[in-house]
Amino acid sequence: MGIFSSSDSRATRRLKDYEKELNKRGARALARYEDELDSTGQKVRSRLKGAGDHLGQRWHQARDRVEDEGHRAWELTEEGARDLDRHVHENAWSYIGAGAAIGLVAGLLLGRRF
Repeated sequence: MGIFSSSDSRATRRLKDYEKELNKRGARALARYEDELDSTGQKVRSRLKGAGDHLGQRWHQARDRVEDEGHRAWELTEEGARDLDRHVHENAWSYIGAGAAIGLVAGLLLGRRF
């Protein structure tokens, strides 16, 4: 064996013990890293879900508002049409006269040759 054979075996044993300790520390560090990564992933998923829920609520609110405004515009249009119809029926001869005058002027202008 050699002069340093006993010290070589001790050094080898110490290296193996050190290697085992490093492996344990590495495994623990990796486990902590994986736990933190999983925790961060859960937080991100939770935030994304919350953002998606909030976006869905805003979408429904906007859709409801547009629908309400559409109904309101339709009601105003119907009300305006009813008012115009009522006014024309109450003043029929005025509208007939105005229509005849416009027709006469348009006929004269279109009938002339330039």
